[in-house]
Amino acid sequence: MSQISDDSHLYSDMTLLCVDDERIILRTLQRLFHRKPYTLLIADNAKDALEIINDTPINVVVSDMRMPEMNGAALLEKVAKSHPDTYRIVLSGYADFESTVAAINLGKINRFINKPWNNDALINAVEDGFERTRLKKENKNLKNKIENQNDLLKNLNNNLEEKVNLRTKQIKASLLRNELNNKSCEKMLFNFIAINPNLSGSFAKNVGHLAGKLGEQLGLDKEALHDVRLAGFLNELGLLGMDPTFCSTPFNSLNFEQKKQFMAQGLVAQQILSPAQRLNGVKAILTHQFSPLENIAKIADSKTTLACEIIKIARDYWRFACGKIELHKMGKAQIHIALNKGRGNKYAENILDILINQPELTDDIIVKKGLSTLQVLPNMILKQSLFSNKNLLILAEGHEFTEHSIDKLIEYETNQKHQFVIVIEE
Repeated sequence: MSQISDDSHLYSDMTLLCVDDERIILRTLQRLFHRKPYTLLIADNAKDALEIINDTPINVVVSDMRMPEMNGAALLEKVAKSHPDTYRIVLSGYADFESTVAAINLGKINRFINKPWNNDALINAVEDGFERTRLKKENKNLKNKIENQNDLLKNLNNNLEEKVNLRTKQIKASLLRNELNNKSCEKMLFNFIAINPNLSGSFAKNVGHLAGKLGEQLGLDKEALHDVRLAGFLNELGLLGMDPTFCSTPFNSLNFEQKKQFMAQGLVAQQILSPAQRLNGVKAILTHQFSPLENIAKIADSKTTLACEIIKIARDYWRFACGKIELHKMGKAQIHIALNKGRGNKYAENILDILINQPELTDDIIVKKGLSTLQVLPNMILKQSLFSNKNLLILAEGHEFTEHSIDKLIEYETNQKHQFVIVIEE
């Protein structure tokens, strides 16, 4: 027998089973619960109750303690084993108190209600059972939802990680391509100077190396060192677009107008480098390399100013040494005297002191302890640019060796009969 209310209620999908061997008790329970929204089922013995429980989802079962064949405690113990989520309430008189307490202590009964019961207390006990069932169900659904969301999030994270790794590889590949392009551009610019019959690749190389050594003594960072060294290599780039006379005639032998044009070579270098945004730092150095120190400080940042101060000294040291300023070439002592004449106004004193106090900086720094091509391994980084015996730039500093580039270098040595000394970054 059952009664179902049509009222919308929190427990409208719940089912209550009442078990008692006395018909009058069952009818009393029917009257008590008949206006409730949950479904009510009844059974007058434990056997029928178990069949109902096995066939129908029961949320709360209320059973009398004293019943023939199987008492309420035994019935609810079976229910606890087969349907542990079913909330179990036993009705007992004072005479059954000890057995009821024993059943509760065994953990088989959730609640017990004394006979005669208080209607409100019994209804509250039943609905407490429904509430507990609802919360357990809600908690289970929530747990499943969280697990599903966690699985989804895990999959999303895995996918995201894969995408990030893929994008990182793509970015690295793009940066590597850009870096290779930049190195190729630098090689090309230097080689334009090296193959020009009016210019000297050896001179450019010496200026670049000395500028790099002075930059190291001043503690420049890697990027600043690269720019100042490359600016040294390209210090005569602006002469490519000027009268060849300026290349073959010592500076002090030029007339006033020629000297003025010679000093403007920075503007020509600026025009040549204008498409190469990556070389903006080098462009700024070459643009201002012939400007007075006080003027550079007013129009350039401190990094460019320091680089120009380095280039001025490195460049003019080798201009004096190669006869590009005076008709005769000078030795170290003569060069130091000549540079000291411009101390403080033309040349920065602190950098000039480094050069004079460490004369070995101008020695042939190509000959230094390094590796042969057969000792070079992939992923090693080239610290010092490699030049051919005709002063063409073969590999620029910062090159990361690969098996292919090592093989090409070995092939070049074999064909040109020229052995490289390769200096690697530590």
